[in-house]
This record gives sequence, C-alpha cells and structure tokens, in this order.
Amino acid sequence: MKRHTQVAVLLFSMFFTLSFSTHPIKLTSSIIKFDKKSKTTTMDCKVFIDDFAPALNPVLEQKIRDLRLTEQDISIIENYFIAHYKISINDKKLALKFKEYKVKENVMTVSFSIDYTTFKKGDRLKIENELLFEKFPDLQSNWVTVQIPPFLKNYNFESNFENYSYTHTF
Repeated sequence: MKRHTQVAVLLFSMFFTLSFSTHPIKLTSSIIKFDKKSKTTTMDCKVFIDDFAPALNPVLEQKIRDLRLTEQDISIIENYFIAHYKISINDKKLALKFKEYKVKENVMTVSFSIDYTTFKKGDRLKIENELLFEKFPDLQSNWVTVQIPPFLKNYNFESNFENYSYTHTF
C-alpha cells in the first residue's frame, strides 16, 4: 500500500474510533468532488463536534447532536466555512452554499454545493482550508481530497497552520 493510502486509512480509523471519547487528535477531513455527468461540484467536510461547535458558539454543540439546528445556526456554520474554507478558480472565489448536515456519534458531516461547474485546461485551482486553526493552531490538521476528473482523479493534501493552501494548474 502506498504511504499516503496507509496514512489515510489510519487517520480514517482513528477519526471514527476516537469519536466516542475525548480525543487528542484535532482533524477535519473533506472531499471536493466534481461530477462530470451532472456538472455539479460538492464539498463535504467531517469535523469533530466537540472541537467545531465551541469554535463557533458553545450552545451549538448540543443542538448539533440533537439534530435541531435553526436557520440562524446553519447561517453561522455556513459563514464560518465561507470565512475559513476558500476554493477559487483563476482567483475567482467560488460560493459555498450549505446543502445539509449529518451527525454520527461525535462527527458532523457538513455538505456544500458550489456554483462553478466547469473546469478547463489552464485553469488555476486554489484551496485554502483554515478550519479550526484559530482554536488549535499547532494541533489542527485538515485533510483534503480533490476529485476533479480528468485533471485530479484523487489528489490528497494536508492543510496545517504553517501551510494551509494548495494550488494546481490544470
């Protein structure tokens, strides 16, 4: 197995194993995916609820767990992602639009749709993922997978406090 695949499997296992208790690892995992057939782009991000909610608003934690977020709560989450997770093509920031959220134990998956739906040779993609660095600067790690066929079939990178962006020209 390739080293990055082994690391991904290990982190994935730890991500869900640690979801039952207080966890020392500070991690998010996201995937940006372009569906060529439907010409849609989505971004799904998994976060630990007990890390994520207090960074936004301490009262959100129980509301997330109980699946009873209000429109105002969803707006707070959407605005947090807009400020801390940026995707741009040719220096034009793409709009993340909240789609839905799911909860399993201590993990929340937040899904967004993205308006921009075409990618062409020569385009410059830039991803900046600064989620939770304000709360856990030296501990936080954000894993990102990008699937934009035919340019990036399954590319993975780590965003950390010292290097939180990735740039690729198709």
